[in-house]
Amino acid sequence: MTNSPRQVLIILAALLFSAYPAFSQLPQIQGRSPKARHNGFPVTNQAAADAASSASRQEWFRIEYDGKAVGYESLTTTPVFADPEVSAGSIDGLIRRSRETRLKLKRFGNDLSLSARLETVETSTGVLKTWSLRRTAADGAAMERSGIWNGDKGGFDVTENVSGLSHNELLPSRMQPRSAIMSAWLAAASRDSQRLWTTAVLFPETSAIVDMQIRAAGGQSLKLPDGKTITVTRFDYWPTNSPEMKASVYYDDQMEVVRTEQLVLGLTMKMERTDAATALGQSSTESLDLQFSSALPLKRQIQSIDRSESLQLSITVGAAEQISLPSGDFQSVEQKSAGEVLVTLTRAAPLQRTNQQEQAPATLQRNVRINPAYISPTRWITSEAPGVKRMGLFVAGGTSIADEKCRRLTTHVWKQMRLSPFSTSLQPAESIAKKLEGDCTEHAVLLCALMRSQNIPSRVVVGFVYVSEPASFVPHMWTEAILDGKWMPFDSTRGPDGMGLTHIKVTDSVLSDDIGSGNVLFVPLLSFLGRASVDVVQ
Repeated sequence: MTNSPRQVLIILAALLFSAYPAFSQLPQIQGRSPKARHNGFPVTNQAAADAASSASRQEWFRIEYDGKAVGYESLTTTPVFADPEVSAGSIDGLIRRSRETRLKLKRFGNDLSLSARLETVETSTGVLKTWSLRRTAADGAAMERSGIWNGDKGGFDVTENVSGLSHNELLPSRMQPRSAIMSAWLAAASRDSQRLWTTAVLFPETSAIVDMQIRAAGGQSLKLPDGKTITVTRFDYWPTNSPEMKASVYYDDQMEVVRTEQLVLGLTMKMERTDAATALGQSSTESLDLQFSSALPLKRQIQSIDRSESLQLSITVGAAEQISLPSGDFQSVEQKSAGEVLVTLTRAAPLQRTNQQEQAPATLQRNVRINPAYISPTRWITSEAPGVKRMGLFVAGGTSIADEKCRRLTTHVWKQMRLSPFSTSLQPAESIAKKLEGDCTEHAVLLCALMRSQNIPSRVVVGFVYVSEPASFVPHMWTEAILDGKWMPFDSTRGPDGMGLTHIKVTDSVLSDDIGSGNVLFVPLLSFLGRASVDVVQ
């Protein structure tokens, strides 16, 4: 199997629910020692803690995709009480929200289910003070991330733990953003706002602060699953630079959430308010199969793909929609219209060297200035880690020819990496080098790190790769290296000869330190999944 479903899971997890659940310890409030604590915060006495607990409210939602139940979500809201004598740390009026999400997912028969728990402390209008996320995949891989607003620094002090490796950073923001649990505060925050307004929202899954546009759509009728029709107030919201990712929230006359919905991969993802028994009922919950919804269907089979030197494809979406693709050394793009691009793929042939060239030290480029980011280690591309450097030296051997090093490294990763149950957590290269297991993402990250350990400029690429059964292009990640002034592609998932006329590039990345997770790399694929189709141009 050559493709990774990670991108679809990330999209479902990071964009689909506007936030995800996960949690660890919240910060301590500085001040006089309290007699009791509630949710980690000081309270004056046990009666106050009991009052806070009794004021908690829990809501349950059934997650449906294309009319089928695929999971559930619960949201617990609790007032936060502080010791009134602790003036500096008083947080009266704040709210603690705890949101837990469970999704049953599968692809090609593999269990891709995930659970996530997000906990926040925020104001009634969603202004975020602290947050903590824990996401666990079906294979047990976990990601933990938490943040505390630091007004003096103008951002969140973020702590993250992935594969046992800790990372601390400041996530700056021009303004204090709101919580990603948007349905909980949209109505309250919109009372004193215009009908159309914009605010910054922090998404813990990607450690990204996004400008979201919010529109009060007014009242309308809504038919519930039991057949009853009620009057609701609807709010729509979407990233300002991606209006096609619009989501809607419906409130009843008590301004409680009745439903949220969003188009995902061309179909409707819906969260319907229900009771706990219905939400947790496993007998009626199916695994969401991503096998077909995460592919670009082909209108006709590709013939003689192994023998052709070039391939021309037409990629189209609806007449009112828009897509674009980048051009490169082996991919040229002609924009036929806003909703159609003509892509010409050229075979990336191996570099041919004479005996004299093979005996001479390799020059990676011909008078090309290399961006230092392509050869520098990062928190993900840990090319300076001892295990990665040892592997790179051992596999590259005594050759000084850069393209031969790349070929050897690609072959080694292809032979040594074991296919593991799919995970939704991006792993640093040093962790991958120890385990030597994973899918296309682990292949691309490790190969990129090995190339940089040999001082070969490299980056990872996200796009689509061709599969014959069923004939389609599916999401994938691979690696590129600069050789003789060109970005040459290498795909260790498919083997040393895996690069033919099979890869459509959408974006690339150096996986720098400021990327909170690999999730953000796959966001551009949303412009295609569930919307685009591919045809071979004769």
